[in-house]
Amino acid sequence: MVKMMLTVVVVFTSCWLPFNILQLLLNDEEFVHWDALPYLWFAFHWLAMSHCCYNPIIYCYMNARFRSGFVQLMHRMPGLRRCCCLNRFLRSGADRMNATSGTGPALPLNRMNTSTTYISARRKPRVRSLRANPLSCVETSPLR
Repeated sequence: MVKMMLTVVVVFTSCWLPFNILQLLLNDEEFVHWDALPYLWFAFHWLAMSHCCYNPIIYCYMNARFRSGFVQLMHRMPGLRRCCCLNRFLRSGADRMNATSGTGPALPLNRMNTSTTYISARRKPRVRSLRANPLSCVETSPLR
């Protein structure tokens, strides 16, 4: 998991750093009048925006659970059910991978519970009657 997160950070940095450096250089008057600037800006902007396409590839390559879930999702799409590469993956190599990941092609996609619920052990005070206590400041008359 640490390797995967480190890879995501390195790819993010390498995609966005050239564009951000170019934005800083645009403050220089001589650099703004450079003829190749629009082409360089387009290339760095494309590289920065393409970053979102690399994360699924990284996750699929480095995480067996993501990979098996992705293949299951693709297999459920109507046009891709007959794809030979998905069927081959689901029949052969997925069995070894799913044994370690805890998912399988026959199992439905389920979201794991990642939240923790804490129940308070303190009791709430009981209200014995609807009438106000003569010592309290609460008014029991209906709102008008």
